[in-house]
Amino acid sequence: MTTSDIDRFANEPFEKIPTLEESIAISKKYKIALYPKYIYYWNELTANQLLTFLEQIKRIEIKNNEIHMPNINEIKQKFEYLAIEHKIIKKQIEEIKSQDEASILILNEKTTKIFLANLGVYEINLDKLKKQIDNIIKITKDNLEKLPNEILTIANEIEIRDKGGTYIGARMGRPEKAKMRKLDGKPQGLFPVGEEGGRTNNIMEAYIKKGKINSNFAIFLCEKCDTETIYPTCEKCETKTKPLYFERYSDKKVKEDNEKAVRFKKIDLDITKYVDNARTIIQSVELPKLVKGIKMTSNKDHVVEHISKAFLRAKNNVFVNKDGTIRFDMIEMGLTHFKPKEIGTSIEKLKELGYEKDYLGNELTNENQLIEIYPQDVILPDNTQSGDELASEYIINSANFIDELLVKLYKQKPFYKFKTKEDTIGHLVIGLAPHTLAGIVGRIIGYSKTQGCFSHPVWHAAQRRNLDGDENGIMLLLDGFINFSRDFLPDRRGARTMDTSIVLTSHLYLDQIDDEVHAMDIVENYPLEFYRAAKEFKSPKEIKIENVGKRINNKNFDNKYLNYKFTHNNSDLNNTVLCSSYKSVPLMTDKMNMQLELAKKIRAVNEHKVGSFIIDKHFMKDIKGNLRKFSMQSFRCTACNTIHRRPPLNGKCTHCKATSINFTIHEGSIKKYLNPSFEIIKNYNVDPYIIETLELANLRIEGVFGKELEKQKSLSNFFK
Repeated sequence: MTTSDIDRFANEPFEKIPTLEESIAISKKYKIALYPKYIYYWNELTANQLLTFLEQIKRIEIKNNEIHMPNINEIKQKFEYLAIEHKIIKKQIEEIKSQDEASILILNEKTTKIFLANLGVYEINLDKLKKQIDNIIKITKDNLEKLPNEILTIANEIEIRDKGGTYIGARMGRPEKAKMRKLDGKPQGLFPVGEEGGRTNNIMEAYIKKGKINSNFAIFLCEKCDTETIYPTCEKCETKTKPLYFERYSDKKVKEDNEKAVRFKKIDLDITKYVDNARTIIQSVELPKLVKGIKMTSNKDHVVEHISKAFLRAKNNVFVNKDGTIRFDMIEMGLTHFKPKEIGTSIEKLKELGYEKDYLGNELTNENQLIEIYPQDVILPDNTQSGDELASEYIINSANFIDELLVKLYKQKPFYKFKTKEDTIGHLVIGLAPHTLAGIVGRIIGYSKTQGCFSHPVWHAAQRRNLDGDENGIMLLLDGFINFSRDFLPDRRGARTMDTSIVLTSHLYLDQIDDEVHAMDIVENYPLEFYRAAKEFKSPKEIKIENVGKRINNKNFDNKYLNYKFTHNNSDLNNTVLCSSYKSVPLMTDKMNMQLELAKKIRAVNEHKVGSFIIDKHFMKDIKGNLRKFSMQSFRCTACNTIHRRPPLNGKCTHCKATSINFTIHEGSIKKYLNPSFEIIKNYNVDPYIIETLELANLRIEGVFGKELEKQKSLSNFFK
């Protein structure tokens, strides 16, 4: 073993891994612990369990350099705890002498060598192994207060360290997501259609069937034409209009300073006039049959969008958000380096964007070179497995909508002119996280195959996100400038100030972002002192390691934001699960069964508690909530969508006289989780309190709907 070999292993620990023989030689020569890859999780056993295990493995045999032993007394479970790879082979019936010996546990040659090395035997020799086992048994009996790895170290020439260390728990994160945001009803414009729009809030239904819309509208006066309109610009002469004020609950015009003044009144709007005007603007002879508006405006003054925007969004297959923009939501993922092949962007295009060298300073020449990402650059998701929209489709469709809007409504030149995904590279977006009001500008540099928004951690931190499974949304920068308006925001405290880009940050500053990211390490490797301190469970503050916070006061721009190092590399960020089964499995009961099956397999999880949590935290809330709502529900006419607080006594809708009055909360929605809950109770040791609560809920349901009669079954039900 040469010095250069040792340097190679130390400098490239994730690419250059020593063999078992090399590891043993290094450990003996330098008096250091055995390489972690060749250590088992000995501390998963107690000292007494180790003693039992050693007594059991005394029945080992070696055949063809493989360990063979009877699969006795839960020995397989101990091998699983230790994470020792093995296989089980059943014996022929005539060979079985007792029930414990019905099968054989086998370690292959490679695993046998590693197992023996952990016990202090460095060659495959049965006699030496059995003598060493007896030796370890004696040492264990004398040191029952010690940990198993410490006992094995006493019996070994080489130190055997604790491989597991400290374990931490983690909850399941939210399912991955990358799709266009759609409000309830999937509206394409913030234009109210009232009851005249029918069940789907269809502007065209109101236009064709009714010719009018009865709703609250903000009213403006065109002083040039002396006509009232719902737009801040006159649709006839294109002159800026003047807002009118009315006395609340009447049509009487008042001055702005009147204490009863409001900006709106309820009118029968001539929708024909506005749709025909939109037809002229968008230059379309044939209008689509379905253009979705909203039931009613929820902003303070009942201001509406220009109706032509709804038609243009419908044409380009995009949907409106509450503030007038078009959003795409994604799970946030931190990234400091990328390869051109991972994001599908050519070398030439990356050079145009300023990426001329890789992270080592070499000229950028091929798609496999690793490049450090600039702090405000963004890689968007183009995932084809989820069934949702691709980010590139969203960007192109949104840009086409904006270009048409510029040309047809605002009489300007088109800006984006996108035809392909490559055309979108280099353009700007606004990134915005939920519950915040400050967006930040980002630049598109490519698309991954995942469902994550990859960008520098400091960009996510600028949105007040800390990368723990949060999501953010983006919109095209010009969409925010043209279509965003605070006047559209609902008149509720949270809706006025959250999840809307009221403030926009154009340049990221390290000292003005969420300070959690200041603690992010940016070193190439950790010093030996770090590992020694970790072994002694010291506070992280005791070890000085460079992090983002150390760069805040750096005067040099490049040194402040760039040259961040990393400790772990990977081959391709797209080489992962692109769509989890939690998202692809359609039925909740199937998801639940998969969750419980997984809980059975994971040693750290108590499947009985998981069953209790599923009922208590999810099913029970749904059952009780829907049962409560059932007694308070309203009733809906399926013909005209009118909501009735109580069903009319004559059984006819008071609005359209149809006899199609239906429940809004159905019996099925209350009972849907009852059977799955009782199935969990039958198969798992659920908390008695939860069982009793479920049974009481079932009694209340039977009190409302009666006991379910036994259904007649066909003969085929008895044959599987």
